[in-house]
Amino acid sequence: MLQKGDILICASSGSKHLVGKAAQVTFDGEYTFGAFCKVVRPKNINPAFLGFFFQSPNYRTRISNLAQGANINNIRNEHIDELEISTYESLIQDNIVQTLSIVAEIINRRKEQLRVLEELVKLRFVEMFGDLKTNSKGWRIAGFKECADIDTNMIHDFEGYEDYPHIGIDSIEKETGNLIGYRTIAEDGVVSGKYLFSPAHIIYSKIRPNLNKVAMPDFDGLCSADAYPILVKEGICNREFFGYTLRSQYFLDYILAFSNRTTLPRVNKNQVEGFTLPLPPIELQIEFATFVKQVDKLKFVVQKSIDETQLLFDSLMQKYFS
Repeated sequence: MLQKGDILICASSGSKHLVGKAAQVTFDGEYTFGAFCKVVRPKNINPAFLGFFFQSPNYRTRISNLAQGANINNIRNEHIDELEISTYESLIQDNIVQTLSIVAEIINRRKEQLRVLEELVKLRFVEMFGDLKTNSKGWRIAGFKECADIDTNMIHDFEGYEDYPHIGIDSIEKETGNLIGYRTIAEDGVVSGKYLFSPAHIIYSKIRPNLNKVAMPDFDGLCSADAYPILVKEGICNREFFGYTLRSQYFLDYILAFSNRTTLPRVNKNQVEGFTLPLPPIELQIEFATFVKQVDKLKFVVQKSIDETQLLFDSLMQKYFS
């Protein structure tokens, strides 16, 4: 059973990025935890202070080095016992928690601003194009291949591409399509074939389509073979219109009908290309794209603020939990 203030830790995972990941229980009520988790219950320490420790880079580095396993990374009780935490007097702990909480709240509020801006674009999409499922605006119905091509230009020799961003499907944030946490081809030591993409492409994850991962990058790069780079046909379809159509519930309902029939949730090229959609005039699509780009400018300013505040937060975490 979990209690408020407990630290819940992922103790076993095939992903080195997940093992050791921790979160603090901040709610009241009776909840249980699974066999692949461990729980640390604070005593003689400010619970929130301990919660921040388990979010610190220092903890993540140390616990990742301790995790063992041939294929599955595992954390044992003694790994947690070996952790050392910088101790402070109770009043200093309280002050540290207050400082970190304020900075974390600023970050959360900025992230909420991003969410609202993204929701604004979705509302504008519906206002301009109506309900795609019922085709409430009465647009002509077009097939996927009339509007776009799946552009599978695969690269196997990475000479000259070492500094290109490498976009795995884990780098695509679900629902929003934001690209996060990616590195270069050289940094990831890529050896298997990857698809080349440009700022003209849409990147669609064909794995676990229920996560709705659709990205519209503004740079050149290489993406995982578990995604499709999609290139819209100029003069017929606009990238922003088509990208938001692929993020819509209308497309999601269509594609999940295929993926739910299999034990491994993925969709193939023929299934994606079988999609049909209401196609508004290109002038209206371009008007929507202009609106999206205006909102993107606002999102850039907010994201910059998040990044700067995150740097401050990380610096404070390093100072308090080194």
